[in-house]
Amino acid sequence: MLPTRLPRVAVVAVVALATLAVACGDLTRPKASTPSLLLDYSVYALTGTPAGVTNAINLFAGPARVDGAFSFDVALDLDPTGKIMMYPVRALAGPLAGTIPTRVGLQKVSGTFESVRSAPNSGVYDTITVQPIAPGQVVAAEILQQTSLACVYSLQGSAMYAKFVVDSVDLPARRLFVRQVVDGNCGFRGLVPDSIPTS
Repeated sequence: MLPTRLPRVAVVAVVALATLAVACGDLTRPKASTPSLLLDYSVYALTGTPAGVTNAINLFAGPARVDGAFSFDVALDLDPTGKIMMYPVRALAGPLAGTIPTRVGLQKVSGTFESVRSAPNSGVYDTITVQPIAPGQVVAAEILQQTSLACVYSLQGSAMYAKFVVDSVDLPARRLFVRQVVDGNCGFRGLVPDSIPTS
């Protein structure tokens, strides 16, 4: 028995759907909806500065303070020689690290701030080690907000990603000038300011 031919309308519909799928990519894959955000600000060193000044970074809000609520992601300090030291939140939390609602891993990456267009998907995002960085050194961050429901139902992944750089330091004032970009889409790694990530 010969197979029956599909009606012309059905053939056109199948071809149109196939063309749409090729043009748009995987129709079942989640898509990002929020542009990556650039922030430019300054913070003070963790030590040797007045009480009450901003002395840490919140990767979603910018300048923050080191406090008992651990509402910051990274703290920056200057050692006696003026070298910049970065502290992921868990490095300062000590024995309380397991109770901190946010897990932040940091990884130094090569290139300029502008040339780093996405967070690395290899290498180690270190959540506990205090590391030195030089002005101009780009750092990628992997952020897991363990008590937030923001990414619970994400098919793309439970982490969010950011990058930051200390552009310069005012040593007498112990002040550090920072730029950062954060991708607020769960599981996406795009770090180009004002653009919606695609991967």
